[in-house]
Amino acid sequence: MEILVLAPYPPHPHYFGASIRTYSLVRMLAREHQVTVLCFASPEERAALGPLRELCAGVQTVDHPPGARRKRLYQIRALLARPYSYYATYSPVMAAALARLLAQRRFDLVQLEGGDMAPYYKLPATILKVLDEHNIEYQLLERTWRQARSPLRRLYNRLEAQKLRRAELAACQRVDAVLATSDVDRAALARDVPEVPIHVIPNGVDTAFFMPDGAPEDPRSVLFTGAMDYHPNTDGVLYFAGEIWPRIRTQALESVLTVVGKNPPARVRALTRDGIVVTGTVPDVRPWMRRAAVFVVPLRVGGGTRLKILEALASGRAVVSTSLGCEGLEITPGEEIIVADAPQAFADAVVRCLRDPVLRARLGARGRALVERRYRWEAIGATLNDLYRELAGRHGSAQAEPGLVRRGS
Repeated sequence: MEILVLAPYPPHPHYFGASIRTYSLVRMLAREHQVTVLCFASPEERAALGPLRELCAGVQTVDHPPGARRKRLYQIRALLARPYSYYATYSPVMAAALARLLAQRRFDLVQLEGGDMAPYYKLPATILKVLDEHNIEYQLLERTWRQARSPLRRLYNRLEAQKLRRAELAACQRVDAVLATSDVDRAALARDVPEVPIHVIPNGVDTAFFMPDGAPEDPRSVLFTGAMDYHPNTDGVLYFAGEIWPRIRTQALESVLTVVGKNPPARVRALTRDGIVVTGTVPDVRPWMRRAAVFVVPLRVGGGTRLKILEALASGRAVVSTSLGCEGLEITPGEEIIVADAPQAFADAVVRCLRDPVLRARLGARGRALVERRYRWEAIGATLNDLYRELAGRHGSAQAEPGLVRRGS
């Protein structure tokens, strides 16, 4: 098959969850199909696309739209009309590039990365359209406004969530199939768009890249990873540092929290005190993962499933997470990870892991076994390839029926 992947970011280098998922799925699809990627990219990002170009039949990029580069201005503009995500992803240059590609190549399927790419959904009826829903974005915003303290931020996010809900559900209704990352997300979407075929293609992990290496861990080390310019991660780290970390330090004075992730805002950089280290962007997270005794996921906002947990489990780390942090993953609390929501319970769980190497080893071994059994990208890619062959077969049969109207045409 000829497959076009349309993304609002470059899939490589992958410094955040969405890009990891997109790159990994492209890598799996490219084993059986001709894959072309069209995405937004800055000059610096464009220069780093070599590994993606090696996989693909073609990679084309356009500059990020003004809405992505001048966020505050377009957030104000969004108060009057469309959700901000429209301005962050709509570009006449991208539309023109897509039109040229469609004129040059005969694609069988277009995989659109997220509902934000809705402005580009008007594709020929001969092409299968698949929406890859990394998160249910309107649900994420609904959770965000409910926990925001600022009345102005609560109001803004609530209005954005309402507009985004309409836009995202309309996007789902204009494609032939939707990919969800978990049964939880599939059920949530099915309540709102019951007529749309929704298939679970979970997030995964490269189990050859992330794996235990036998190096000694630091029994004082607590680790959090994630893109720090992403609100759920920023909120989670600030919450952990303010409400949970002081409780841990009263019981384990020598413990050290390391926050690893790109573009930490000033509020996160200011946490560098009382045993907290903020690294910013690192070329490879594995050295920090291998040293960590405990990996923490103190998220209060989010959607989809967290690739950071899968990476930690694949690395054989003990993981402590909130219920929302591990939402959608097929884990058994107390077996592969420890789940705790209240600040004191979370702190106690971390301290117990720091003090008990046998517990850490047991959690790490069971977590590694889980990802090998359920979350290897190779197995997930095989499922996606099977799905696309099935959809293509149905699509070909449907195209042969006279008078049939396709979704999105």
